[in-house]
Amino acid sequence: MDVVKVRKQNRILDVPASRLDAFLQQGYDQIDEEGKVIRRATGGRTISVAEYNKVVEELEKAKAELAKLKKK
Repeated sequence: MDVVKVRKQNRILDVPASRLDAFLQQGYDQIDEEGKVIRRATGGRTISVAEYNKVVEELEKAKAELAKLKKK
């Protein structure tokens, strides 16, 4: 039976590979042996409006910079 590591905040669990999708839905990230994220969670998380707005702002800046570089 294959076992994979998942992490949510500071909790790390070894779970059967067959249950991986369920843990991803619950907000766990799949990690490798060094703790690097292999697959990000697909559900079970919420973000604050401040975090969302920050990401939207960064995206708009990146799009503007890309458009500027394409004009050259």
